[in-house]
Amino acid sequence: MREAIIRLNNKKDDAELCIKQNEKITFKMLSKEELVKLFNDFFIKDQHEKANIKLFSENTIGAGIDYAVIKQPEHMQYVTYNNHSYKINFPNAIYIVRYDNKIVKSIQCYCYKKYKGGDTELYEYAMPNMLTGNAMCMGSADKRIVDGDIEAALNKIIATPYSHGNFDGIKGFSTTVSYFEYLEDNPFPYKLLRKLNRKLRDVKV
Repeated sequence: MREAIIRLNNKKDDAELCIKQNEKITFKMLSKEELVKLFNDFFIKDQHEKANIKLFSENTIGAGIDYAVIKQPEHMQYVTYNNHSYKINFPNAIYIVRYDNKIVKSIQCYCYKKYKGGDTELYEYAMPNMLTGNAMCMGSADKRIVDGDIEAALNKIIATPYSHGNFDGIKGFSTTVSYFEYLEDNPFPYKLLRKLNRKLRDVKV
């Protein structure tokens, strides 16, 4: 059996490891790197021996302990607004999906023209149902993640009927109906995207 006692202080960058020798307790300073290694030694290795390997979807281009970055190229998609369904040209998009306890907590959304890894230029997400800070309004959508499939949970939320009748995520359009009617009959107008002057590597999670 292995044990470790670590003391953390929100005013210090370093942690302290508790050491007991001959009934005397002392503390050893640990850097961030040493602390991460300690956690690896105590937890991650043991879990790796017991858990099945985790596979990401083809479109997952990044991931952290509580988020996944999903890239979806342009495609045809059915969307619904006001009980009417439209088959539209859906734009290139990148989503940062944050989750906790198998529930999607928030989604940051961006459009892109050409994917260049971290150097990908980001544009405003050119779809309705958006909040400030490039955050998607998920409303009453089913946010559950089933069998660890984060992209499936994302797609389920995207397919939820739109509720915002007006938006300003792209130049030249202001109503959801006129926009969806246009996208039914025309290629996606990438020249109308609103540039954010930000690259993918600049996004904070």
